[in-house]
Amino acid sequence: MQDFTEIFYVIDPVDRLVRVSEEWTSFALANAGEDLAPESIVSHSLWEFITDEATRELYEAILARVRSGGETDLILRCDGPDRRRLIEMTVTRLPDENIQFKTTLLGAKTRPAQRLFDRSTPRTTATIMVCSWCDRVHVREDDEWLEVETAMERLHLTDEAELPQIAPMVCPSCFAKVLESLSQKPLTGP
Repeated sequence: MQDFTEIFYVIDPVDRLVRVSEEWTSFALANAGEDLAPESIVSHSLWEFITDEATRELYEAILARVRSGGETDLILRCDGPDRRRLIEMTVTRLPDENIQFKTTLLGAKTRPAQRLFDRSTPRTTATIMVCSWCDRVHVREDDEWLEVETAMERLHLTDEAELPQIAPMVCPSCFAKVLESLSQKPLTGP
């Protein structure tokens, strides 16, 4: 799997994607994300790609903050099947009132491949919740959010031919941390 240095995407004042960086495209294509190529996403609403209510609420709070004059930066994960990645996402209002989401790779580590994060893995109709901020997996029986390796063992999925579909969400811990981080950042003016 390929890493990146810095990628960005830009949304307009009505939250439509208007531009992605060349490195976005390279990263998407190198990581089986053909459906994320510019021709597939540009001119679409950001909200088409955010499926759960909590993540939508966080992005709405981020956008409201940035549109009020506050650039914001957040630390999150962007794992791949065989990589753990720590990234910083900086969200800025541009002079034309568009909003830029810039993601910078802070670090990456190789790990044993995790089929749950491999887009080519055959899937069942069942779903498994994965936090889109920390990449932890929800284990419903214990109501815990665990690293993928531990969750796969706990759920007895390591030897299954087909795995559940990923339902991206935000875990309660990340939800609280992001809202707290937003509330602590000063506004710089409209």
